[in-house]
Amino acid sequence: MLAVGSMAFGGISLVGGGASDAANRFWAIGFLLGGAGLLLMLLRSTIPDSLSIHLGNSVILSGLGCLLHALTVHTGKSRFTPVTVVWWLISVGVFNVAASPIVGAAVDVRVLIMSAAVITSQILALQILGLPFRHPDRVHRFLWATHAILGLAFSFRFLFILLAEFEIQAAEPYPYFFEHVIDALFFLIVIFLPFTQAPAFLLLRKQRADRETGIARQRLAQVEASSWVERRLQVARLRTARETAIEHFARGLAHDANNILGTLQLAHGELRSRVKRGLKIEMATLKFMGSALDHAQATTSGLMAMASNQPSPLERVCVDKMVKEVAAAIEFMLPENIRLEIASETGLVVRSHQGFLRSALFNLALNARDAMPTGGVIRIGAFRRAQSPTGSRRIGMNLRGPVVDIAITDEGGGISDELLKQLFAPGFSSREGGENRGYGLYIVERVVTRTGAELVVDTAADRGTEMHLLMREELS
Repeated sequence: MLAVGSMAFGGISLVGGGASDAANRFWAIGFLLGGAGLLLMLLRSTIPDSLSIHLGNSVILSGLGCLLHALTVHTGKSRFTPVTVVWWLISVGVFNVAASPIVGAAVDVRVLIMSAAVITSQILALQILGLPFRHPDRVHRFLWATHAILGLAFSFRFLFILLAEFEIQAAEPYPYFFEHVIDALFFLIVIFLPFTQAPAFLLLRKQRADRETGIARQRLAQVEASSWVERRLQVARLRTARETAIEHFARGLAHDANNILGTLQLAHGELRSRVKRGLKIEMATLKFMGSALDHAQATTSGLMAMASNQPSPLERVCVDKMVKEVAAAIEFMLPENIRLEIASETGLVVRSHQGFLRSALFNLALNARDAMPTGGVIRIGAFRRAQSPTGSRRIGMNLRGPVVDIAITDEGGGISDELLKQLFAPGFSSREGGENRGYGLYIVERVVTRTGAELVVDTAADRGTEMHLLMREELS
């Protein structure tokens, strides 16, 4: 997930961030390289060691170097550029020499070298960002804190492995299970912090663009009819719009990734419970986890395609199969007081995008679940219709004539007219929650727009809500 998420975020930032923004470009490339390096490491059993170990770690270090250079460009501290280059040359050189067949360093030694390289990179990042109390900006201080925590985590990891390598008595003062707790906390930090650093840097870039917009506005008020000020204001506006779009896509990615992680967490808990009780592991649970991973891959690739300015690649999609896949995934996440019913007409085929459609249906189903805190029934049905249904609000294309209707119905309290007007706005939610709440229906709106579909919302107080996702049928 970390590898796929890093590559997906880097791709979205690179596509949507603009080639003229050097800091954003190096930041995006850094995440792309980091994810690619992690992927090479994960494929160690299927590819030669020269690719998985040498190339994988070298690519990861190159990604860290790009991230450091992005911070250098952002802060304007060009003096750190040669320091970053020297750090990269030494880190890559020392690791590859140690891992070469001539030296043949053990795995723990290679881990120590990589840990030392990461620790040094985090120290450089802290130096580039400067002291946190000199910057009143909370996002800047947050980014500084994440680098500090990463550096400390790898420092403890380095010390722990070093003590164990020299068989020092202090290396094993804890029971066996506590060592696994330390490992779990370390990997939790390593996975969680990069995901938080990713949008934090883009928020810094957005805030700088906002400040430049404010400065340009002041100059425009002072110097009327100044063409230079007008051009400056226009550039700042475009940059703000671009960074805002990237922010929404980053939050959308975090929203869908959180849904997928929640699904996998539930399945993992079931497996763990059965193993503890000595019960047989059911293939259905493993199949469900595999389906969730496929959903993660399709979702991230779909979000990357959505961030592109190019037309979305559409293909033939079997509606009945898609409905059953989404129903299987959502059923695992329903509480006991909510029941799921599906009814799908066979043989329906539409022209859409696999990742887009799966993400849209998944988010609509989760929205139906959240609309019924006291319980009820969610119904998912797919049928041919002679014409589009009526409703309280419509978005997307105005489809006329026969359509394929995928309807998701809940028995909640309905949606008021006031909320209906803001329903698909990014970040809007009628419920309190985490920072990434309010992006599910925004993703649905983007899917509808990019695939030439239509969404009709039929709702009324105390009658529940019915979401109709309408598409043209693909005839053979």
